[in-house]
Amino acid sequence: MARQRTAKGLGTRHDLNYFKSMTAYRRWKLIGSLVVIIAAVAWLGADTVLKKQLAYSAGPLSRAHAVFASQCSTCHVSVINGIKTVGFKHNTTDDACLSCHEAPAHQSTQTFTPTCASCHGEHQGTPLLAHVAAAQCTQCHADLETNGGHARYATAITGFNRQHPEFAALREPDPGGLVFNHMVHMSNYVLGPKGQRVKLECNDCHHPAADSAGPWKYGEAQVQEASATASQTLSGTLLHPNAGRELMATVNYQNNCMGCHALQFDQRFIDPVPHKTPQEVHEFVVESFRQYIAQNPGAIREVETAGTTMRAGRVVPAAASGAPETPARSASEWVDRRVAQAENLLWRKTCRQCHQFDFPQGPSALPVVKATNITQRWMPNAIFSHESHRALDCVSCHTNSTASQQTSDVLVPSIKTCQSCHTGSPTTAGRAENGCFECHQYHDWRQRKAFKGTYGIPQLTGESWISRLPFLGSR
Repeated sequence: MARQRTAKGLGTRHDLNYFKSMTAYRRWKLIGSLVVIIAAVAWLGADTVLKKQLAYSAGPLSRAHAVFASQCSTCHVSVINGIKTVGFKHNTTDDACLSCHEAPAHQSTQTFTPTCASCHGEHQGTPLLAHVAAAQCTQCHADLETNGGHARYATAITGFNRQHPEFAALREPDPGGLVFNHMVHMSNYVLGPKGQRVKLECNDCHHPAADSAGPWKYGEAQVQEASATASQTLSGTLLHPNAGRELMATVNYQNNCMGCHALQFDQRFIDPVPHKTPQEVHEFVVESFRQYIAQNPGAIREVETAGTTMRAGRVVPAAASGAPETPARSASEWVDRRVAQAENLLWRKTCRQCHQFDFPQGPSALPVVKATNITQRWMPNAIFSHESHRALDCVSCHTNSTASQQTSDVLVPSIKTCQSCHTGSPTTAGRAENGCFECHQYHDWRQRKAFKGTYGIPQLTGESWISRLPFLGSR
């Protein structure tokens, strides 16, 4: 009879405690695991002893914070508001950021204040921390609300190229009080300083603020000489190459207008009246005629007739009307007549080319000049730099300048002009970035206060004060 085999019988042949025995494979696996653990502990321990914390870093720091890359505790503090926190991970708090950076509030009516780290993401390498993602701004401005009163700005902005209002400067007419015609000044028929026809260019009148010291092509000669010296002195004090080149200097008479628009008032005088208040102009005219008649007493018998004369290349009317006058009976009467004629020319024609006047009642009342109200900064809530756009021709952005005839025209480029280039992101090749940070700042830096630093160099770098001794510096 054949022998029968059962599973129970077969099972007795195997050692049921085989998993408890130490085989060669299990021995080496255990040894390898222990070596890895010991090596990891030794590595972390060595970094702790050597005060290096790079092993715990989530990534490289930005350029601004690279100096304390080995001092994680500078930002990742364990004490918050005087209370020591417990845990392995210490997130960066606003207090840690504000110990180095003063950050004024954005708006007093904002519904919530984001943390510093939520906008300025660290451990992402070299990008500037100020380059904040647009989503951080649109989380509020896509549906803007305030904690009191009405919002002063557009309440639905989702992105520069998606939903963004036209620039505020273009929504209202120019508040300036000067009378100016860009089209006439940019034509080929402008009368120059010596009576010749000239073709003006934009940079003949518009210079960056850093170059406002001159010289100006059509400014006053004396101002140009003084400005050239001042410019040479100033150029040695500008430490940053772009300093003072963001905005254009405000146009003024001495720098931009006097070369072509000399305020001459009578054919007897070469010197023009000063570009000052009506009272100062009046005193200058009176004194000029008084000195003239004192030196030329025979002029009292002369009478004015209609006509014009050329003086320093400029046409100066000789009399206000064509009717002949009788000789003056005294020097004072002659002065009064000449002053009246000269001021009639100034107030009614020469000065009125640019200025607006109110004429009070009374024979001797001087006119009141309306405020010029020249705008110095067209975008007070945004940042713009002409220096960054210097490769562009002025008219390519200020497209309406050659056709503008009204003072009320605002020639700031429209948002569509900016959007023609600013349509990309850091990862979009061939397009200028269009993030909110390009033009706007979250912090209201007008509220900046005095700030005092509290850290020493060893605290930030982790360098021992002993290693900074002069006789150890070369080791």
